[in-house]
Amino acid sequence: MVFITNLRIKNFFSIKDEVNINFKATPYNIEHNPNRLFEFNGEYYNKIISFYGANASGKTTILKAITTLASVTQNEQSDNFPISFKNKFAHLNTNSEIEIEFIVEEEKFIYLLKFKSQKYNNIGIDDEVLYVVENTKKTTILNRKEKIAKDIDDNIKEAIFYNLNDKKSLIQEFLKFDNSVIRYKVNIFFTHLSLTSRNISTYKTKLNTDEDDEYNIGELLEISEYKKEIESFFVRFFNSIGLDIHRVEAKFKYVDGKEREFLGLEIFHKIDTKEPLEFNLESDGTQMLMKTLLDIYLAKRLNSILIIDEFDSILHPMLIPIINNLLIENDIQIIYSTHNIYNMQFLQNDEIFLIEKDSEHKTTINPVKNNKEIKGYKNLLTLYENGDLGGLPDIKEIFTKIV
Repeated sequence: MVFITNLRIKNFFSIKDEVNINFKATPYNIEHNPNRLFEFNGEYYNKIISFYGANASGKTTILKAITTLASVTQNEQSDNFPISFKNKFAHLNTNSEIEIEFIVEEEKFIYLLKFKSQKYNNIGIDDEVLYVVENTKKTTILNRKEKIAKDIDDNIKEAIFYNLNDKKSLIQEFLKFDNSVIRYKVNIFFTHLSLTSRNISTYKTKLNTDEDDEYNIGELLEISEYKKEIESFFVRFFNSIGLDIHRVEAKFKYVDGKEREFLGLEIFHKIDTKEPLEFNLESDGTQMLMKTLLDIYLAKRLNSILIIDEFDSILHPMLIPIINNLLIENDIQIIYSTHNIYNMQFLQNDEIFLIEKDSEHKTTINPVKNNKEIKGYKNLLTLYENGDLGGLPDIKEIFTKIV
């Protein structure tokens, strides 16, 4: 069981002032939809988290905050440290700050990262703190500024802090010398997160597939332990939504029985089970769906979560609630941004967060569950369309003519 319970962001891209995003479920959802929730120590948290809002409102910024933590904690090259987390509307003299609370195998952790900055550029890590939480008590495991490293030999601790590069994470540095269960769990959380959030990086979103995606699918299909299982998963899902895919194969060319070259994926359809279609000749929707299914499979296998930006960019809107149900049934948390208001009618009020940006380019986050006018389940799509929830494009007049 792995999931995020809370996220705090400060002065990160368009999020100027501090925001706190809590994924706790409402009493209504706890009573009526327990299958859509994770339970930890008597508290309940959502498996489905969706962010809605107009273009450029700041939805992607929230997802970037999570994936940036994964990027920084997994980074072993100082030259790859992200340069900027601020835009020209951020607070110039305030450092960027991200804090995440998450559960890994029945333990709660809080990880805080503060960045050094020069104007709009980040030049390193200012502070980094890792806590383990038992009930309400926080125990410090790592603290960068105070040079705390719990249960680490003094000589190793002194050497690491003395030589610490301000563009390298403490988590990475201590794992080179110590593999305690707690630090290992946290590292695995971020390692797996980086594998199941590959359509979004610190700076951009990838809304289509490429050769790397095809190769990743091929690699997994080549591993005998997973081959039958993942091919069956792909085929059964495709068939269930009316696509006649019969078989998926990865083609490799071997040299001297050792070196190999990936030749591509071959997709066999029932209309002709002998002649395959190359992956890049399939529709964009089929390619993207296959990539999404791979990420879902990895999240299940790796006990991780999914972070997806623009979930609805290519996939048909009616597939999204089907995929959400697949994730719910497999206890996988997904956190995604979307413009697909059609699917609001399949979501609960505590699964939707509305994002808005004002004239000063300040992003605010409004959980629908905080709207006291909504009692229990209602058709949130109708409320949204009527402007009762906010988070709509601010259309002042209809522009129709090019002059």
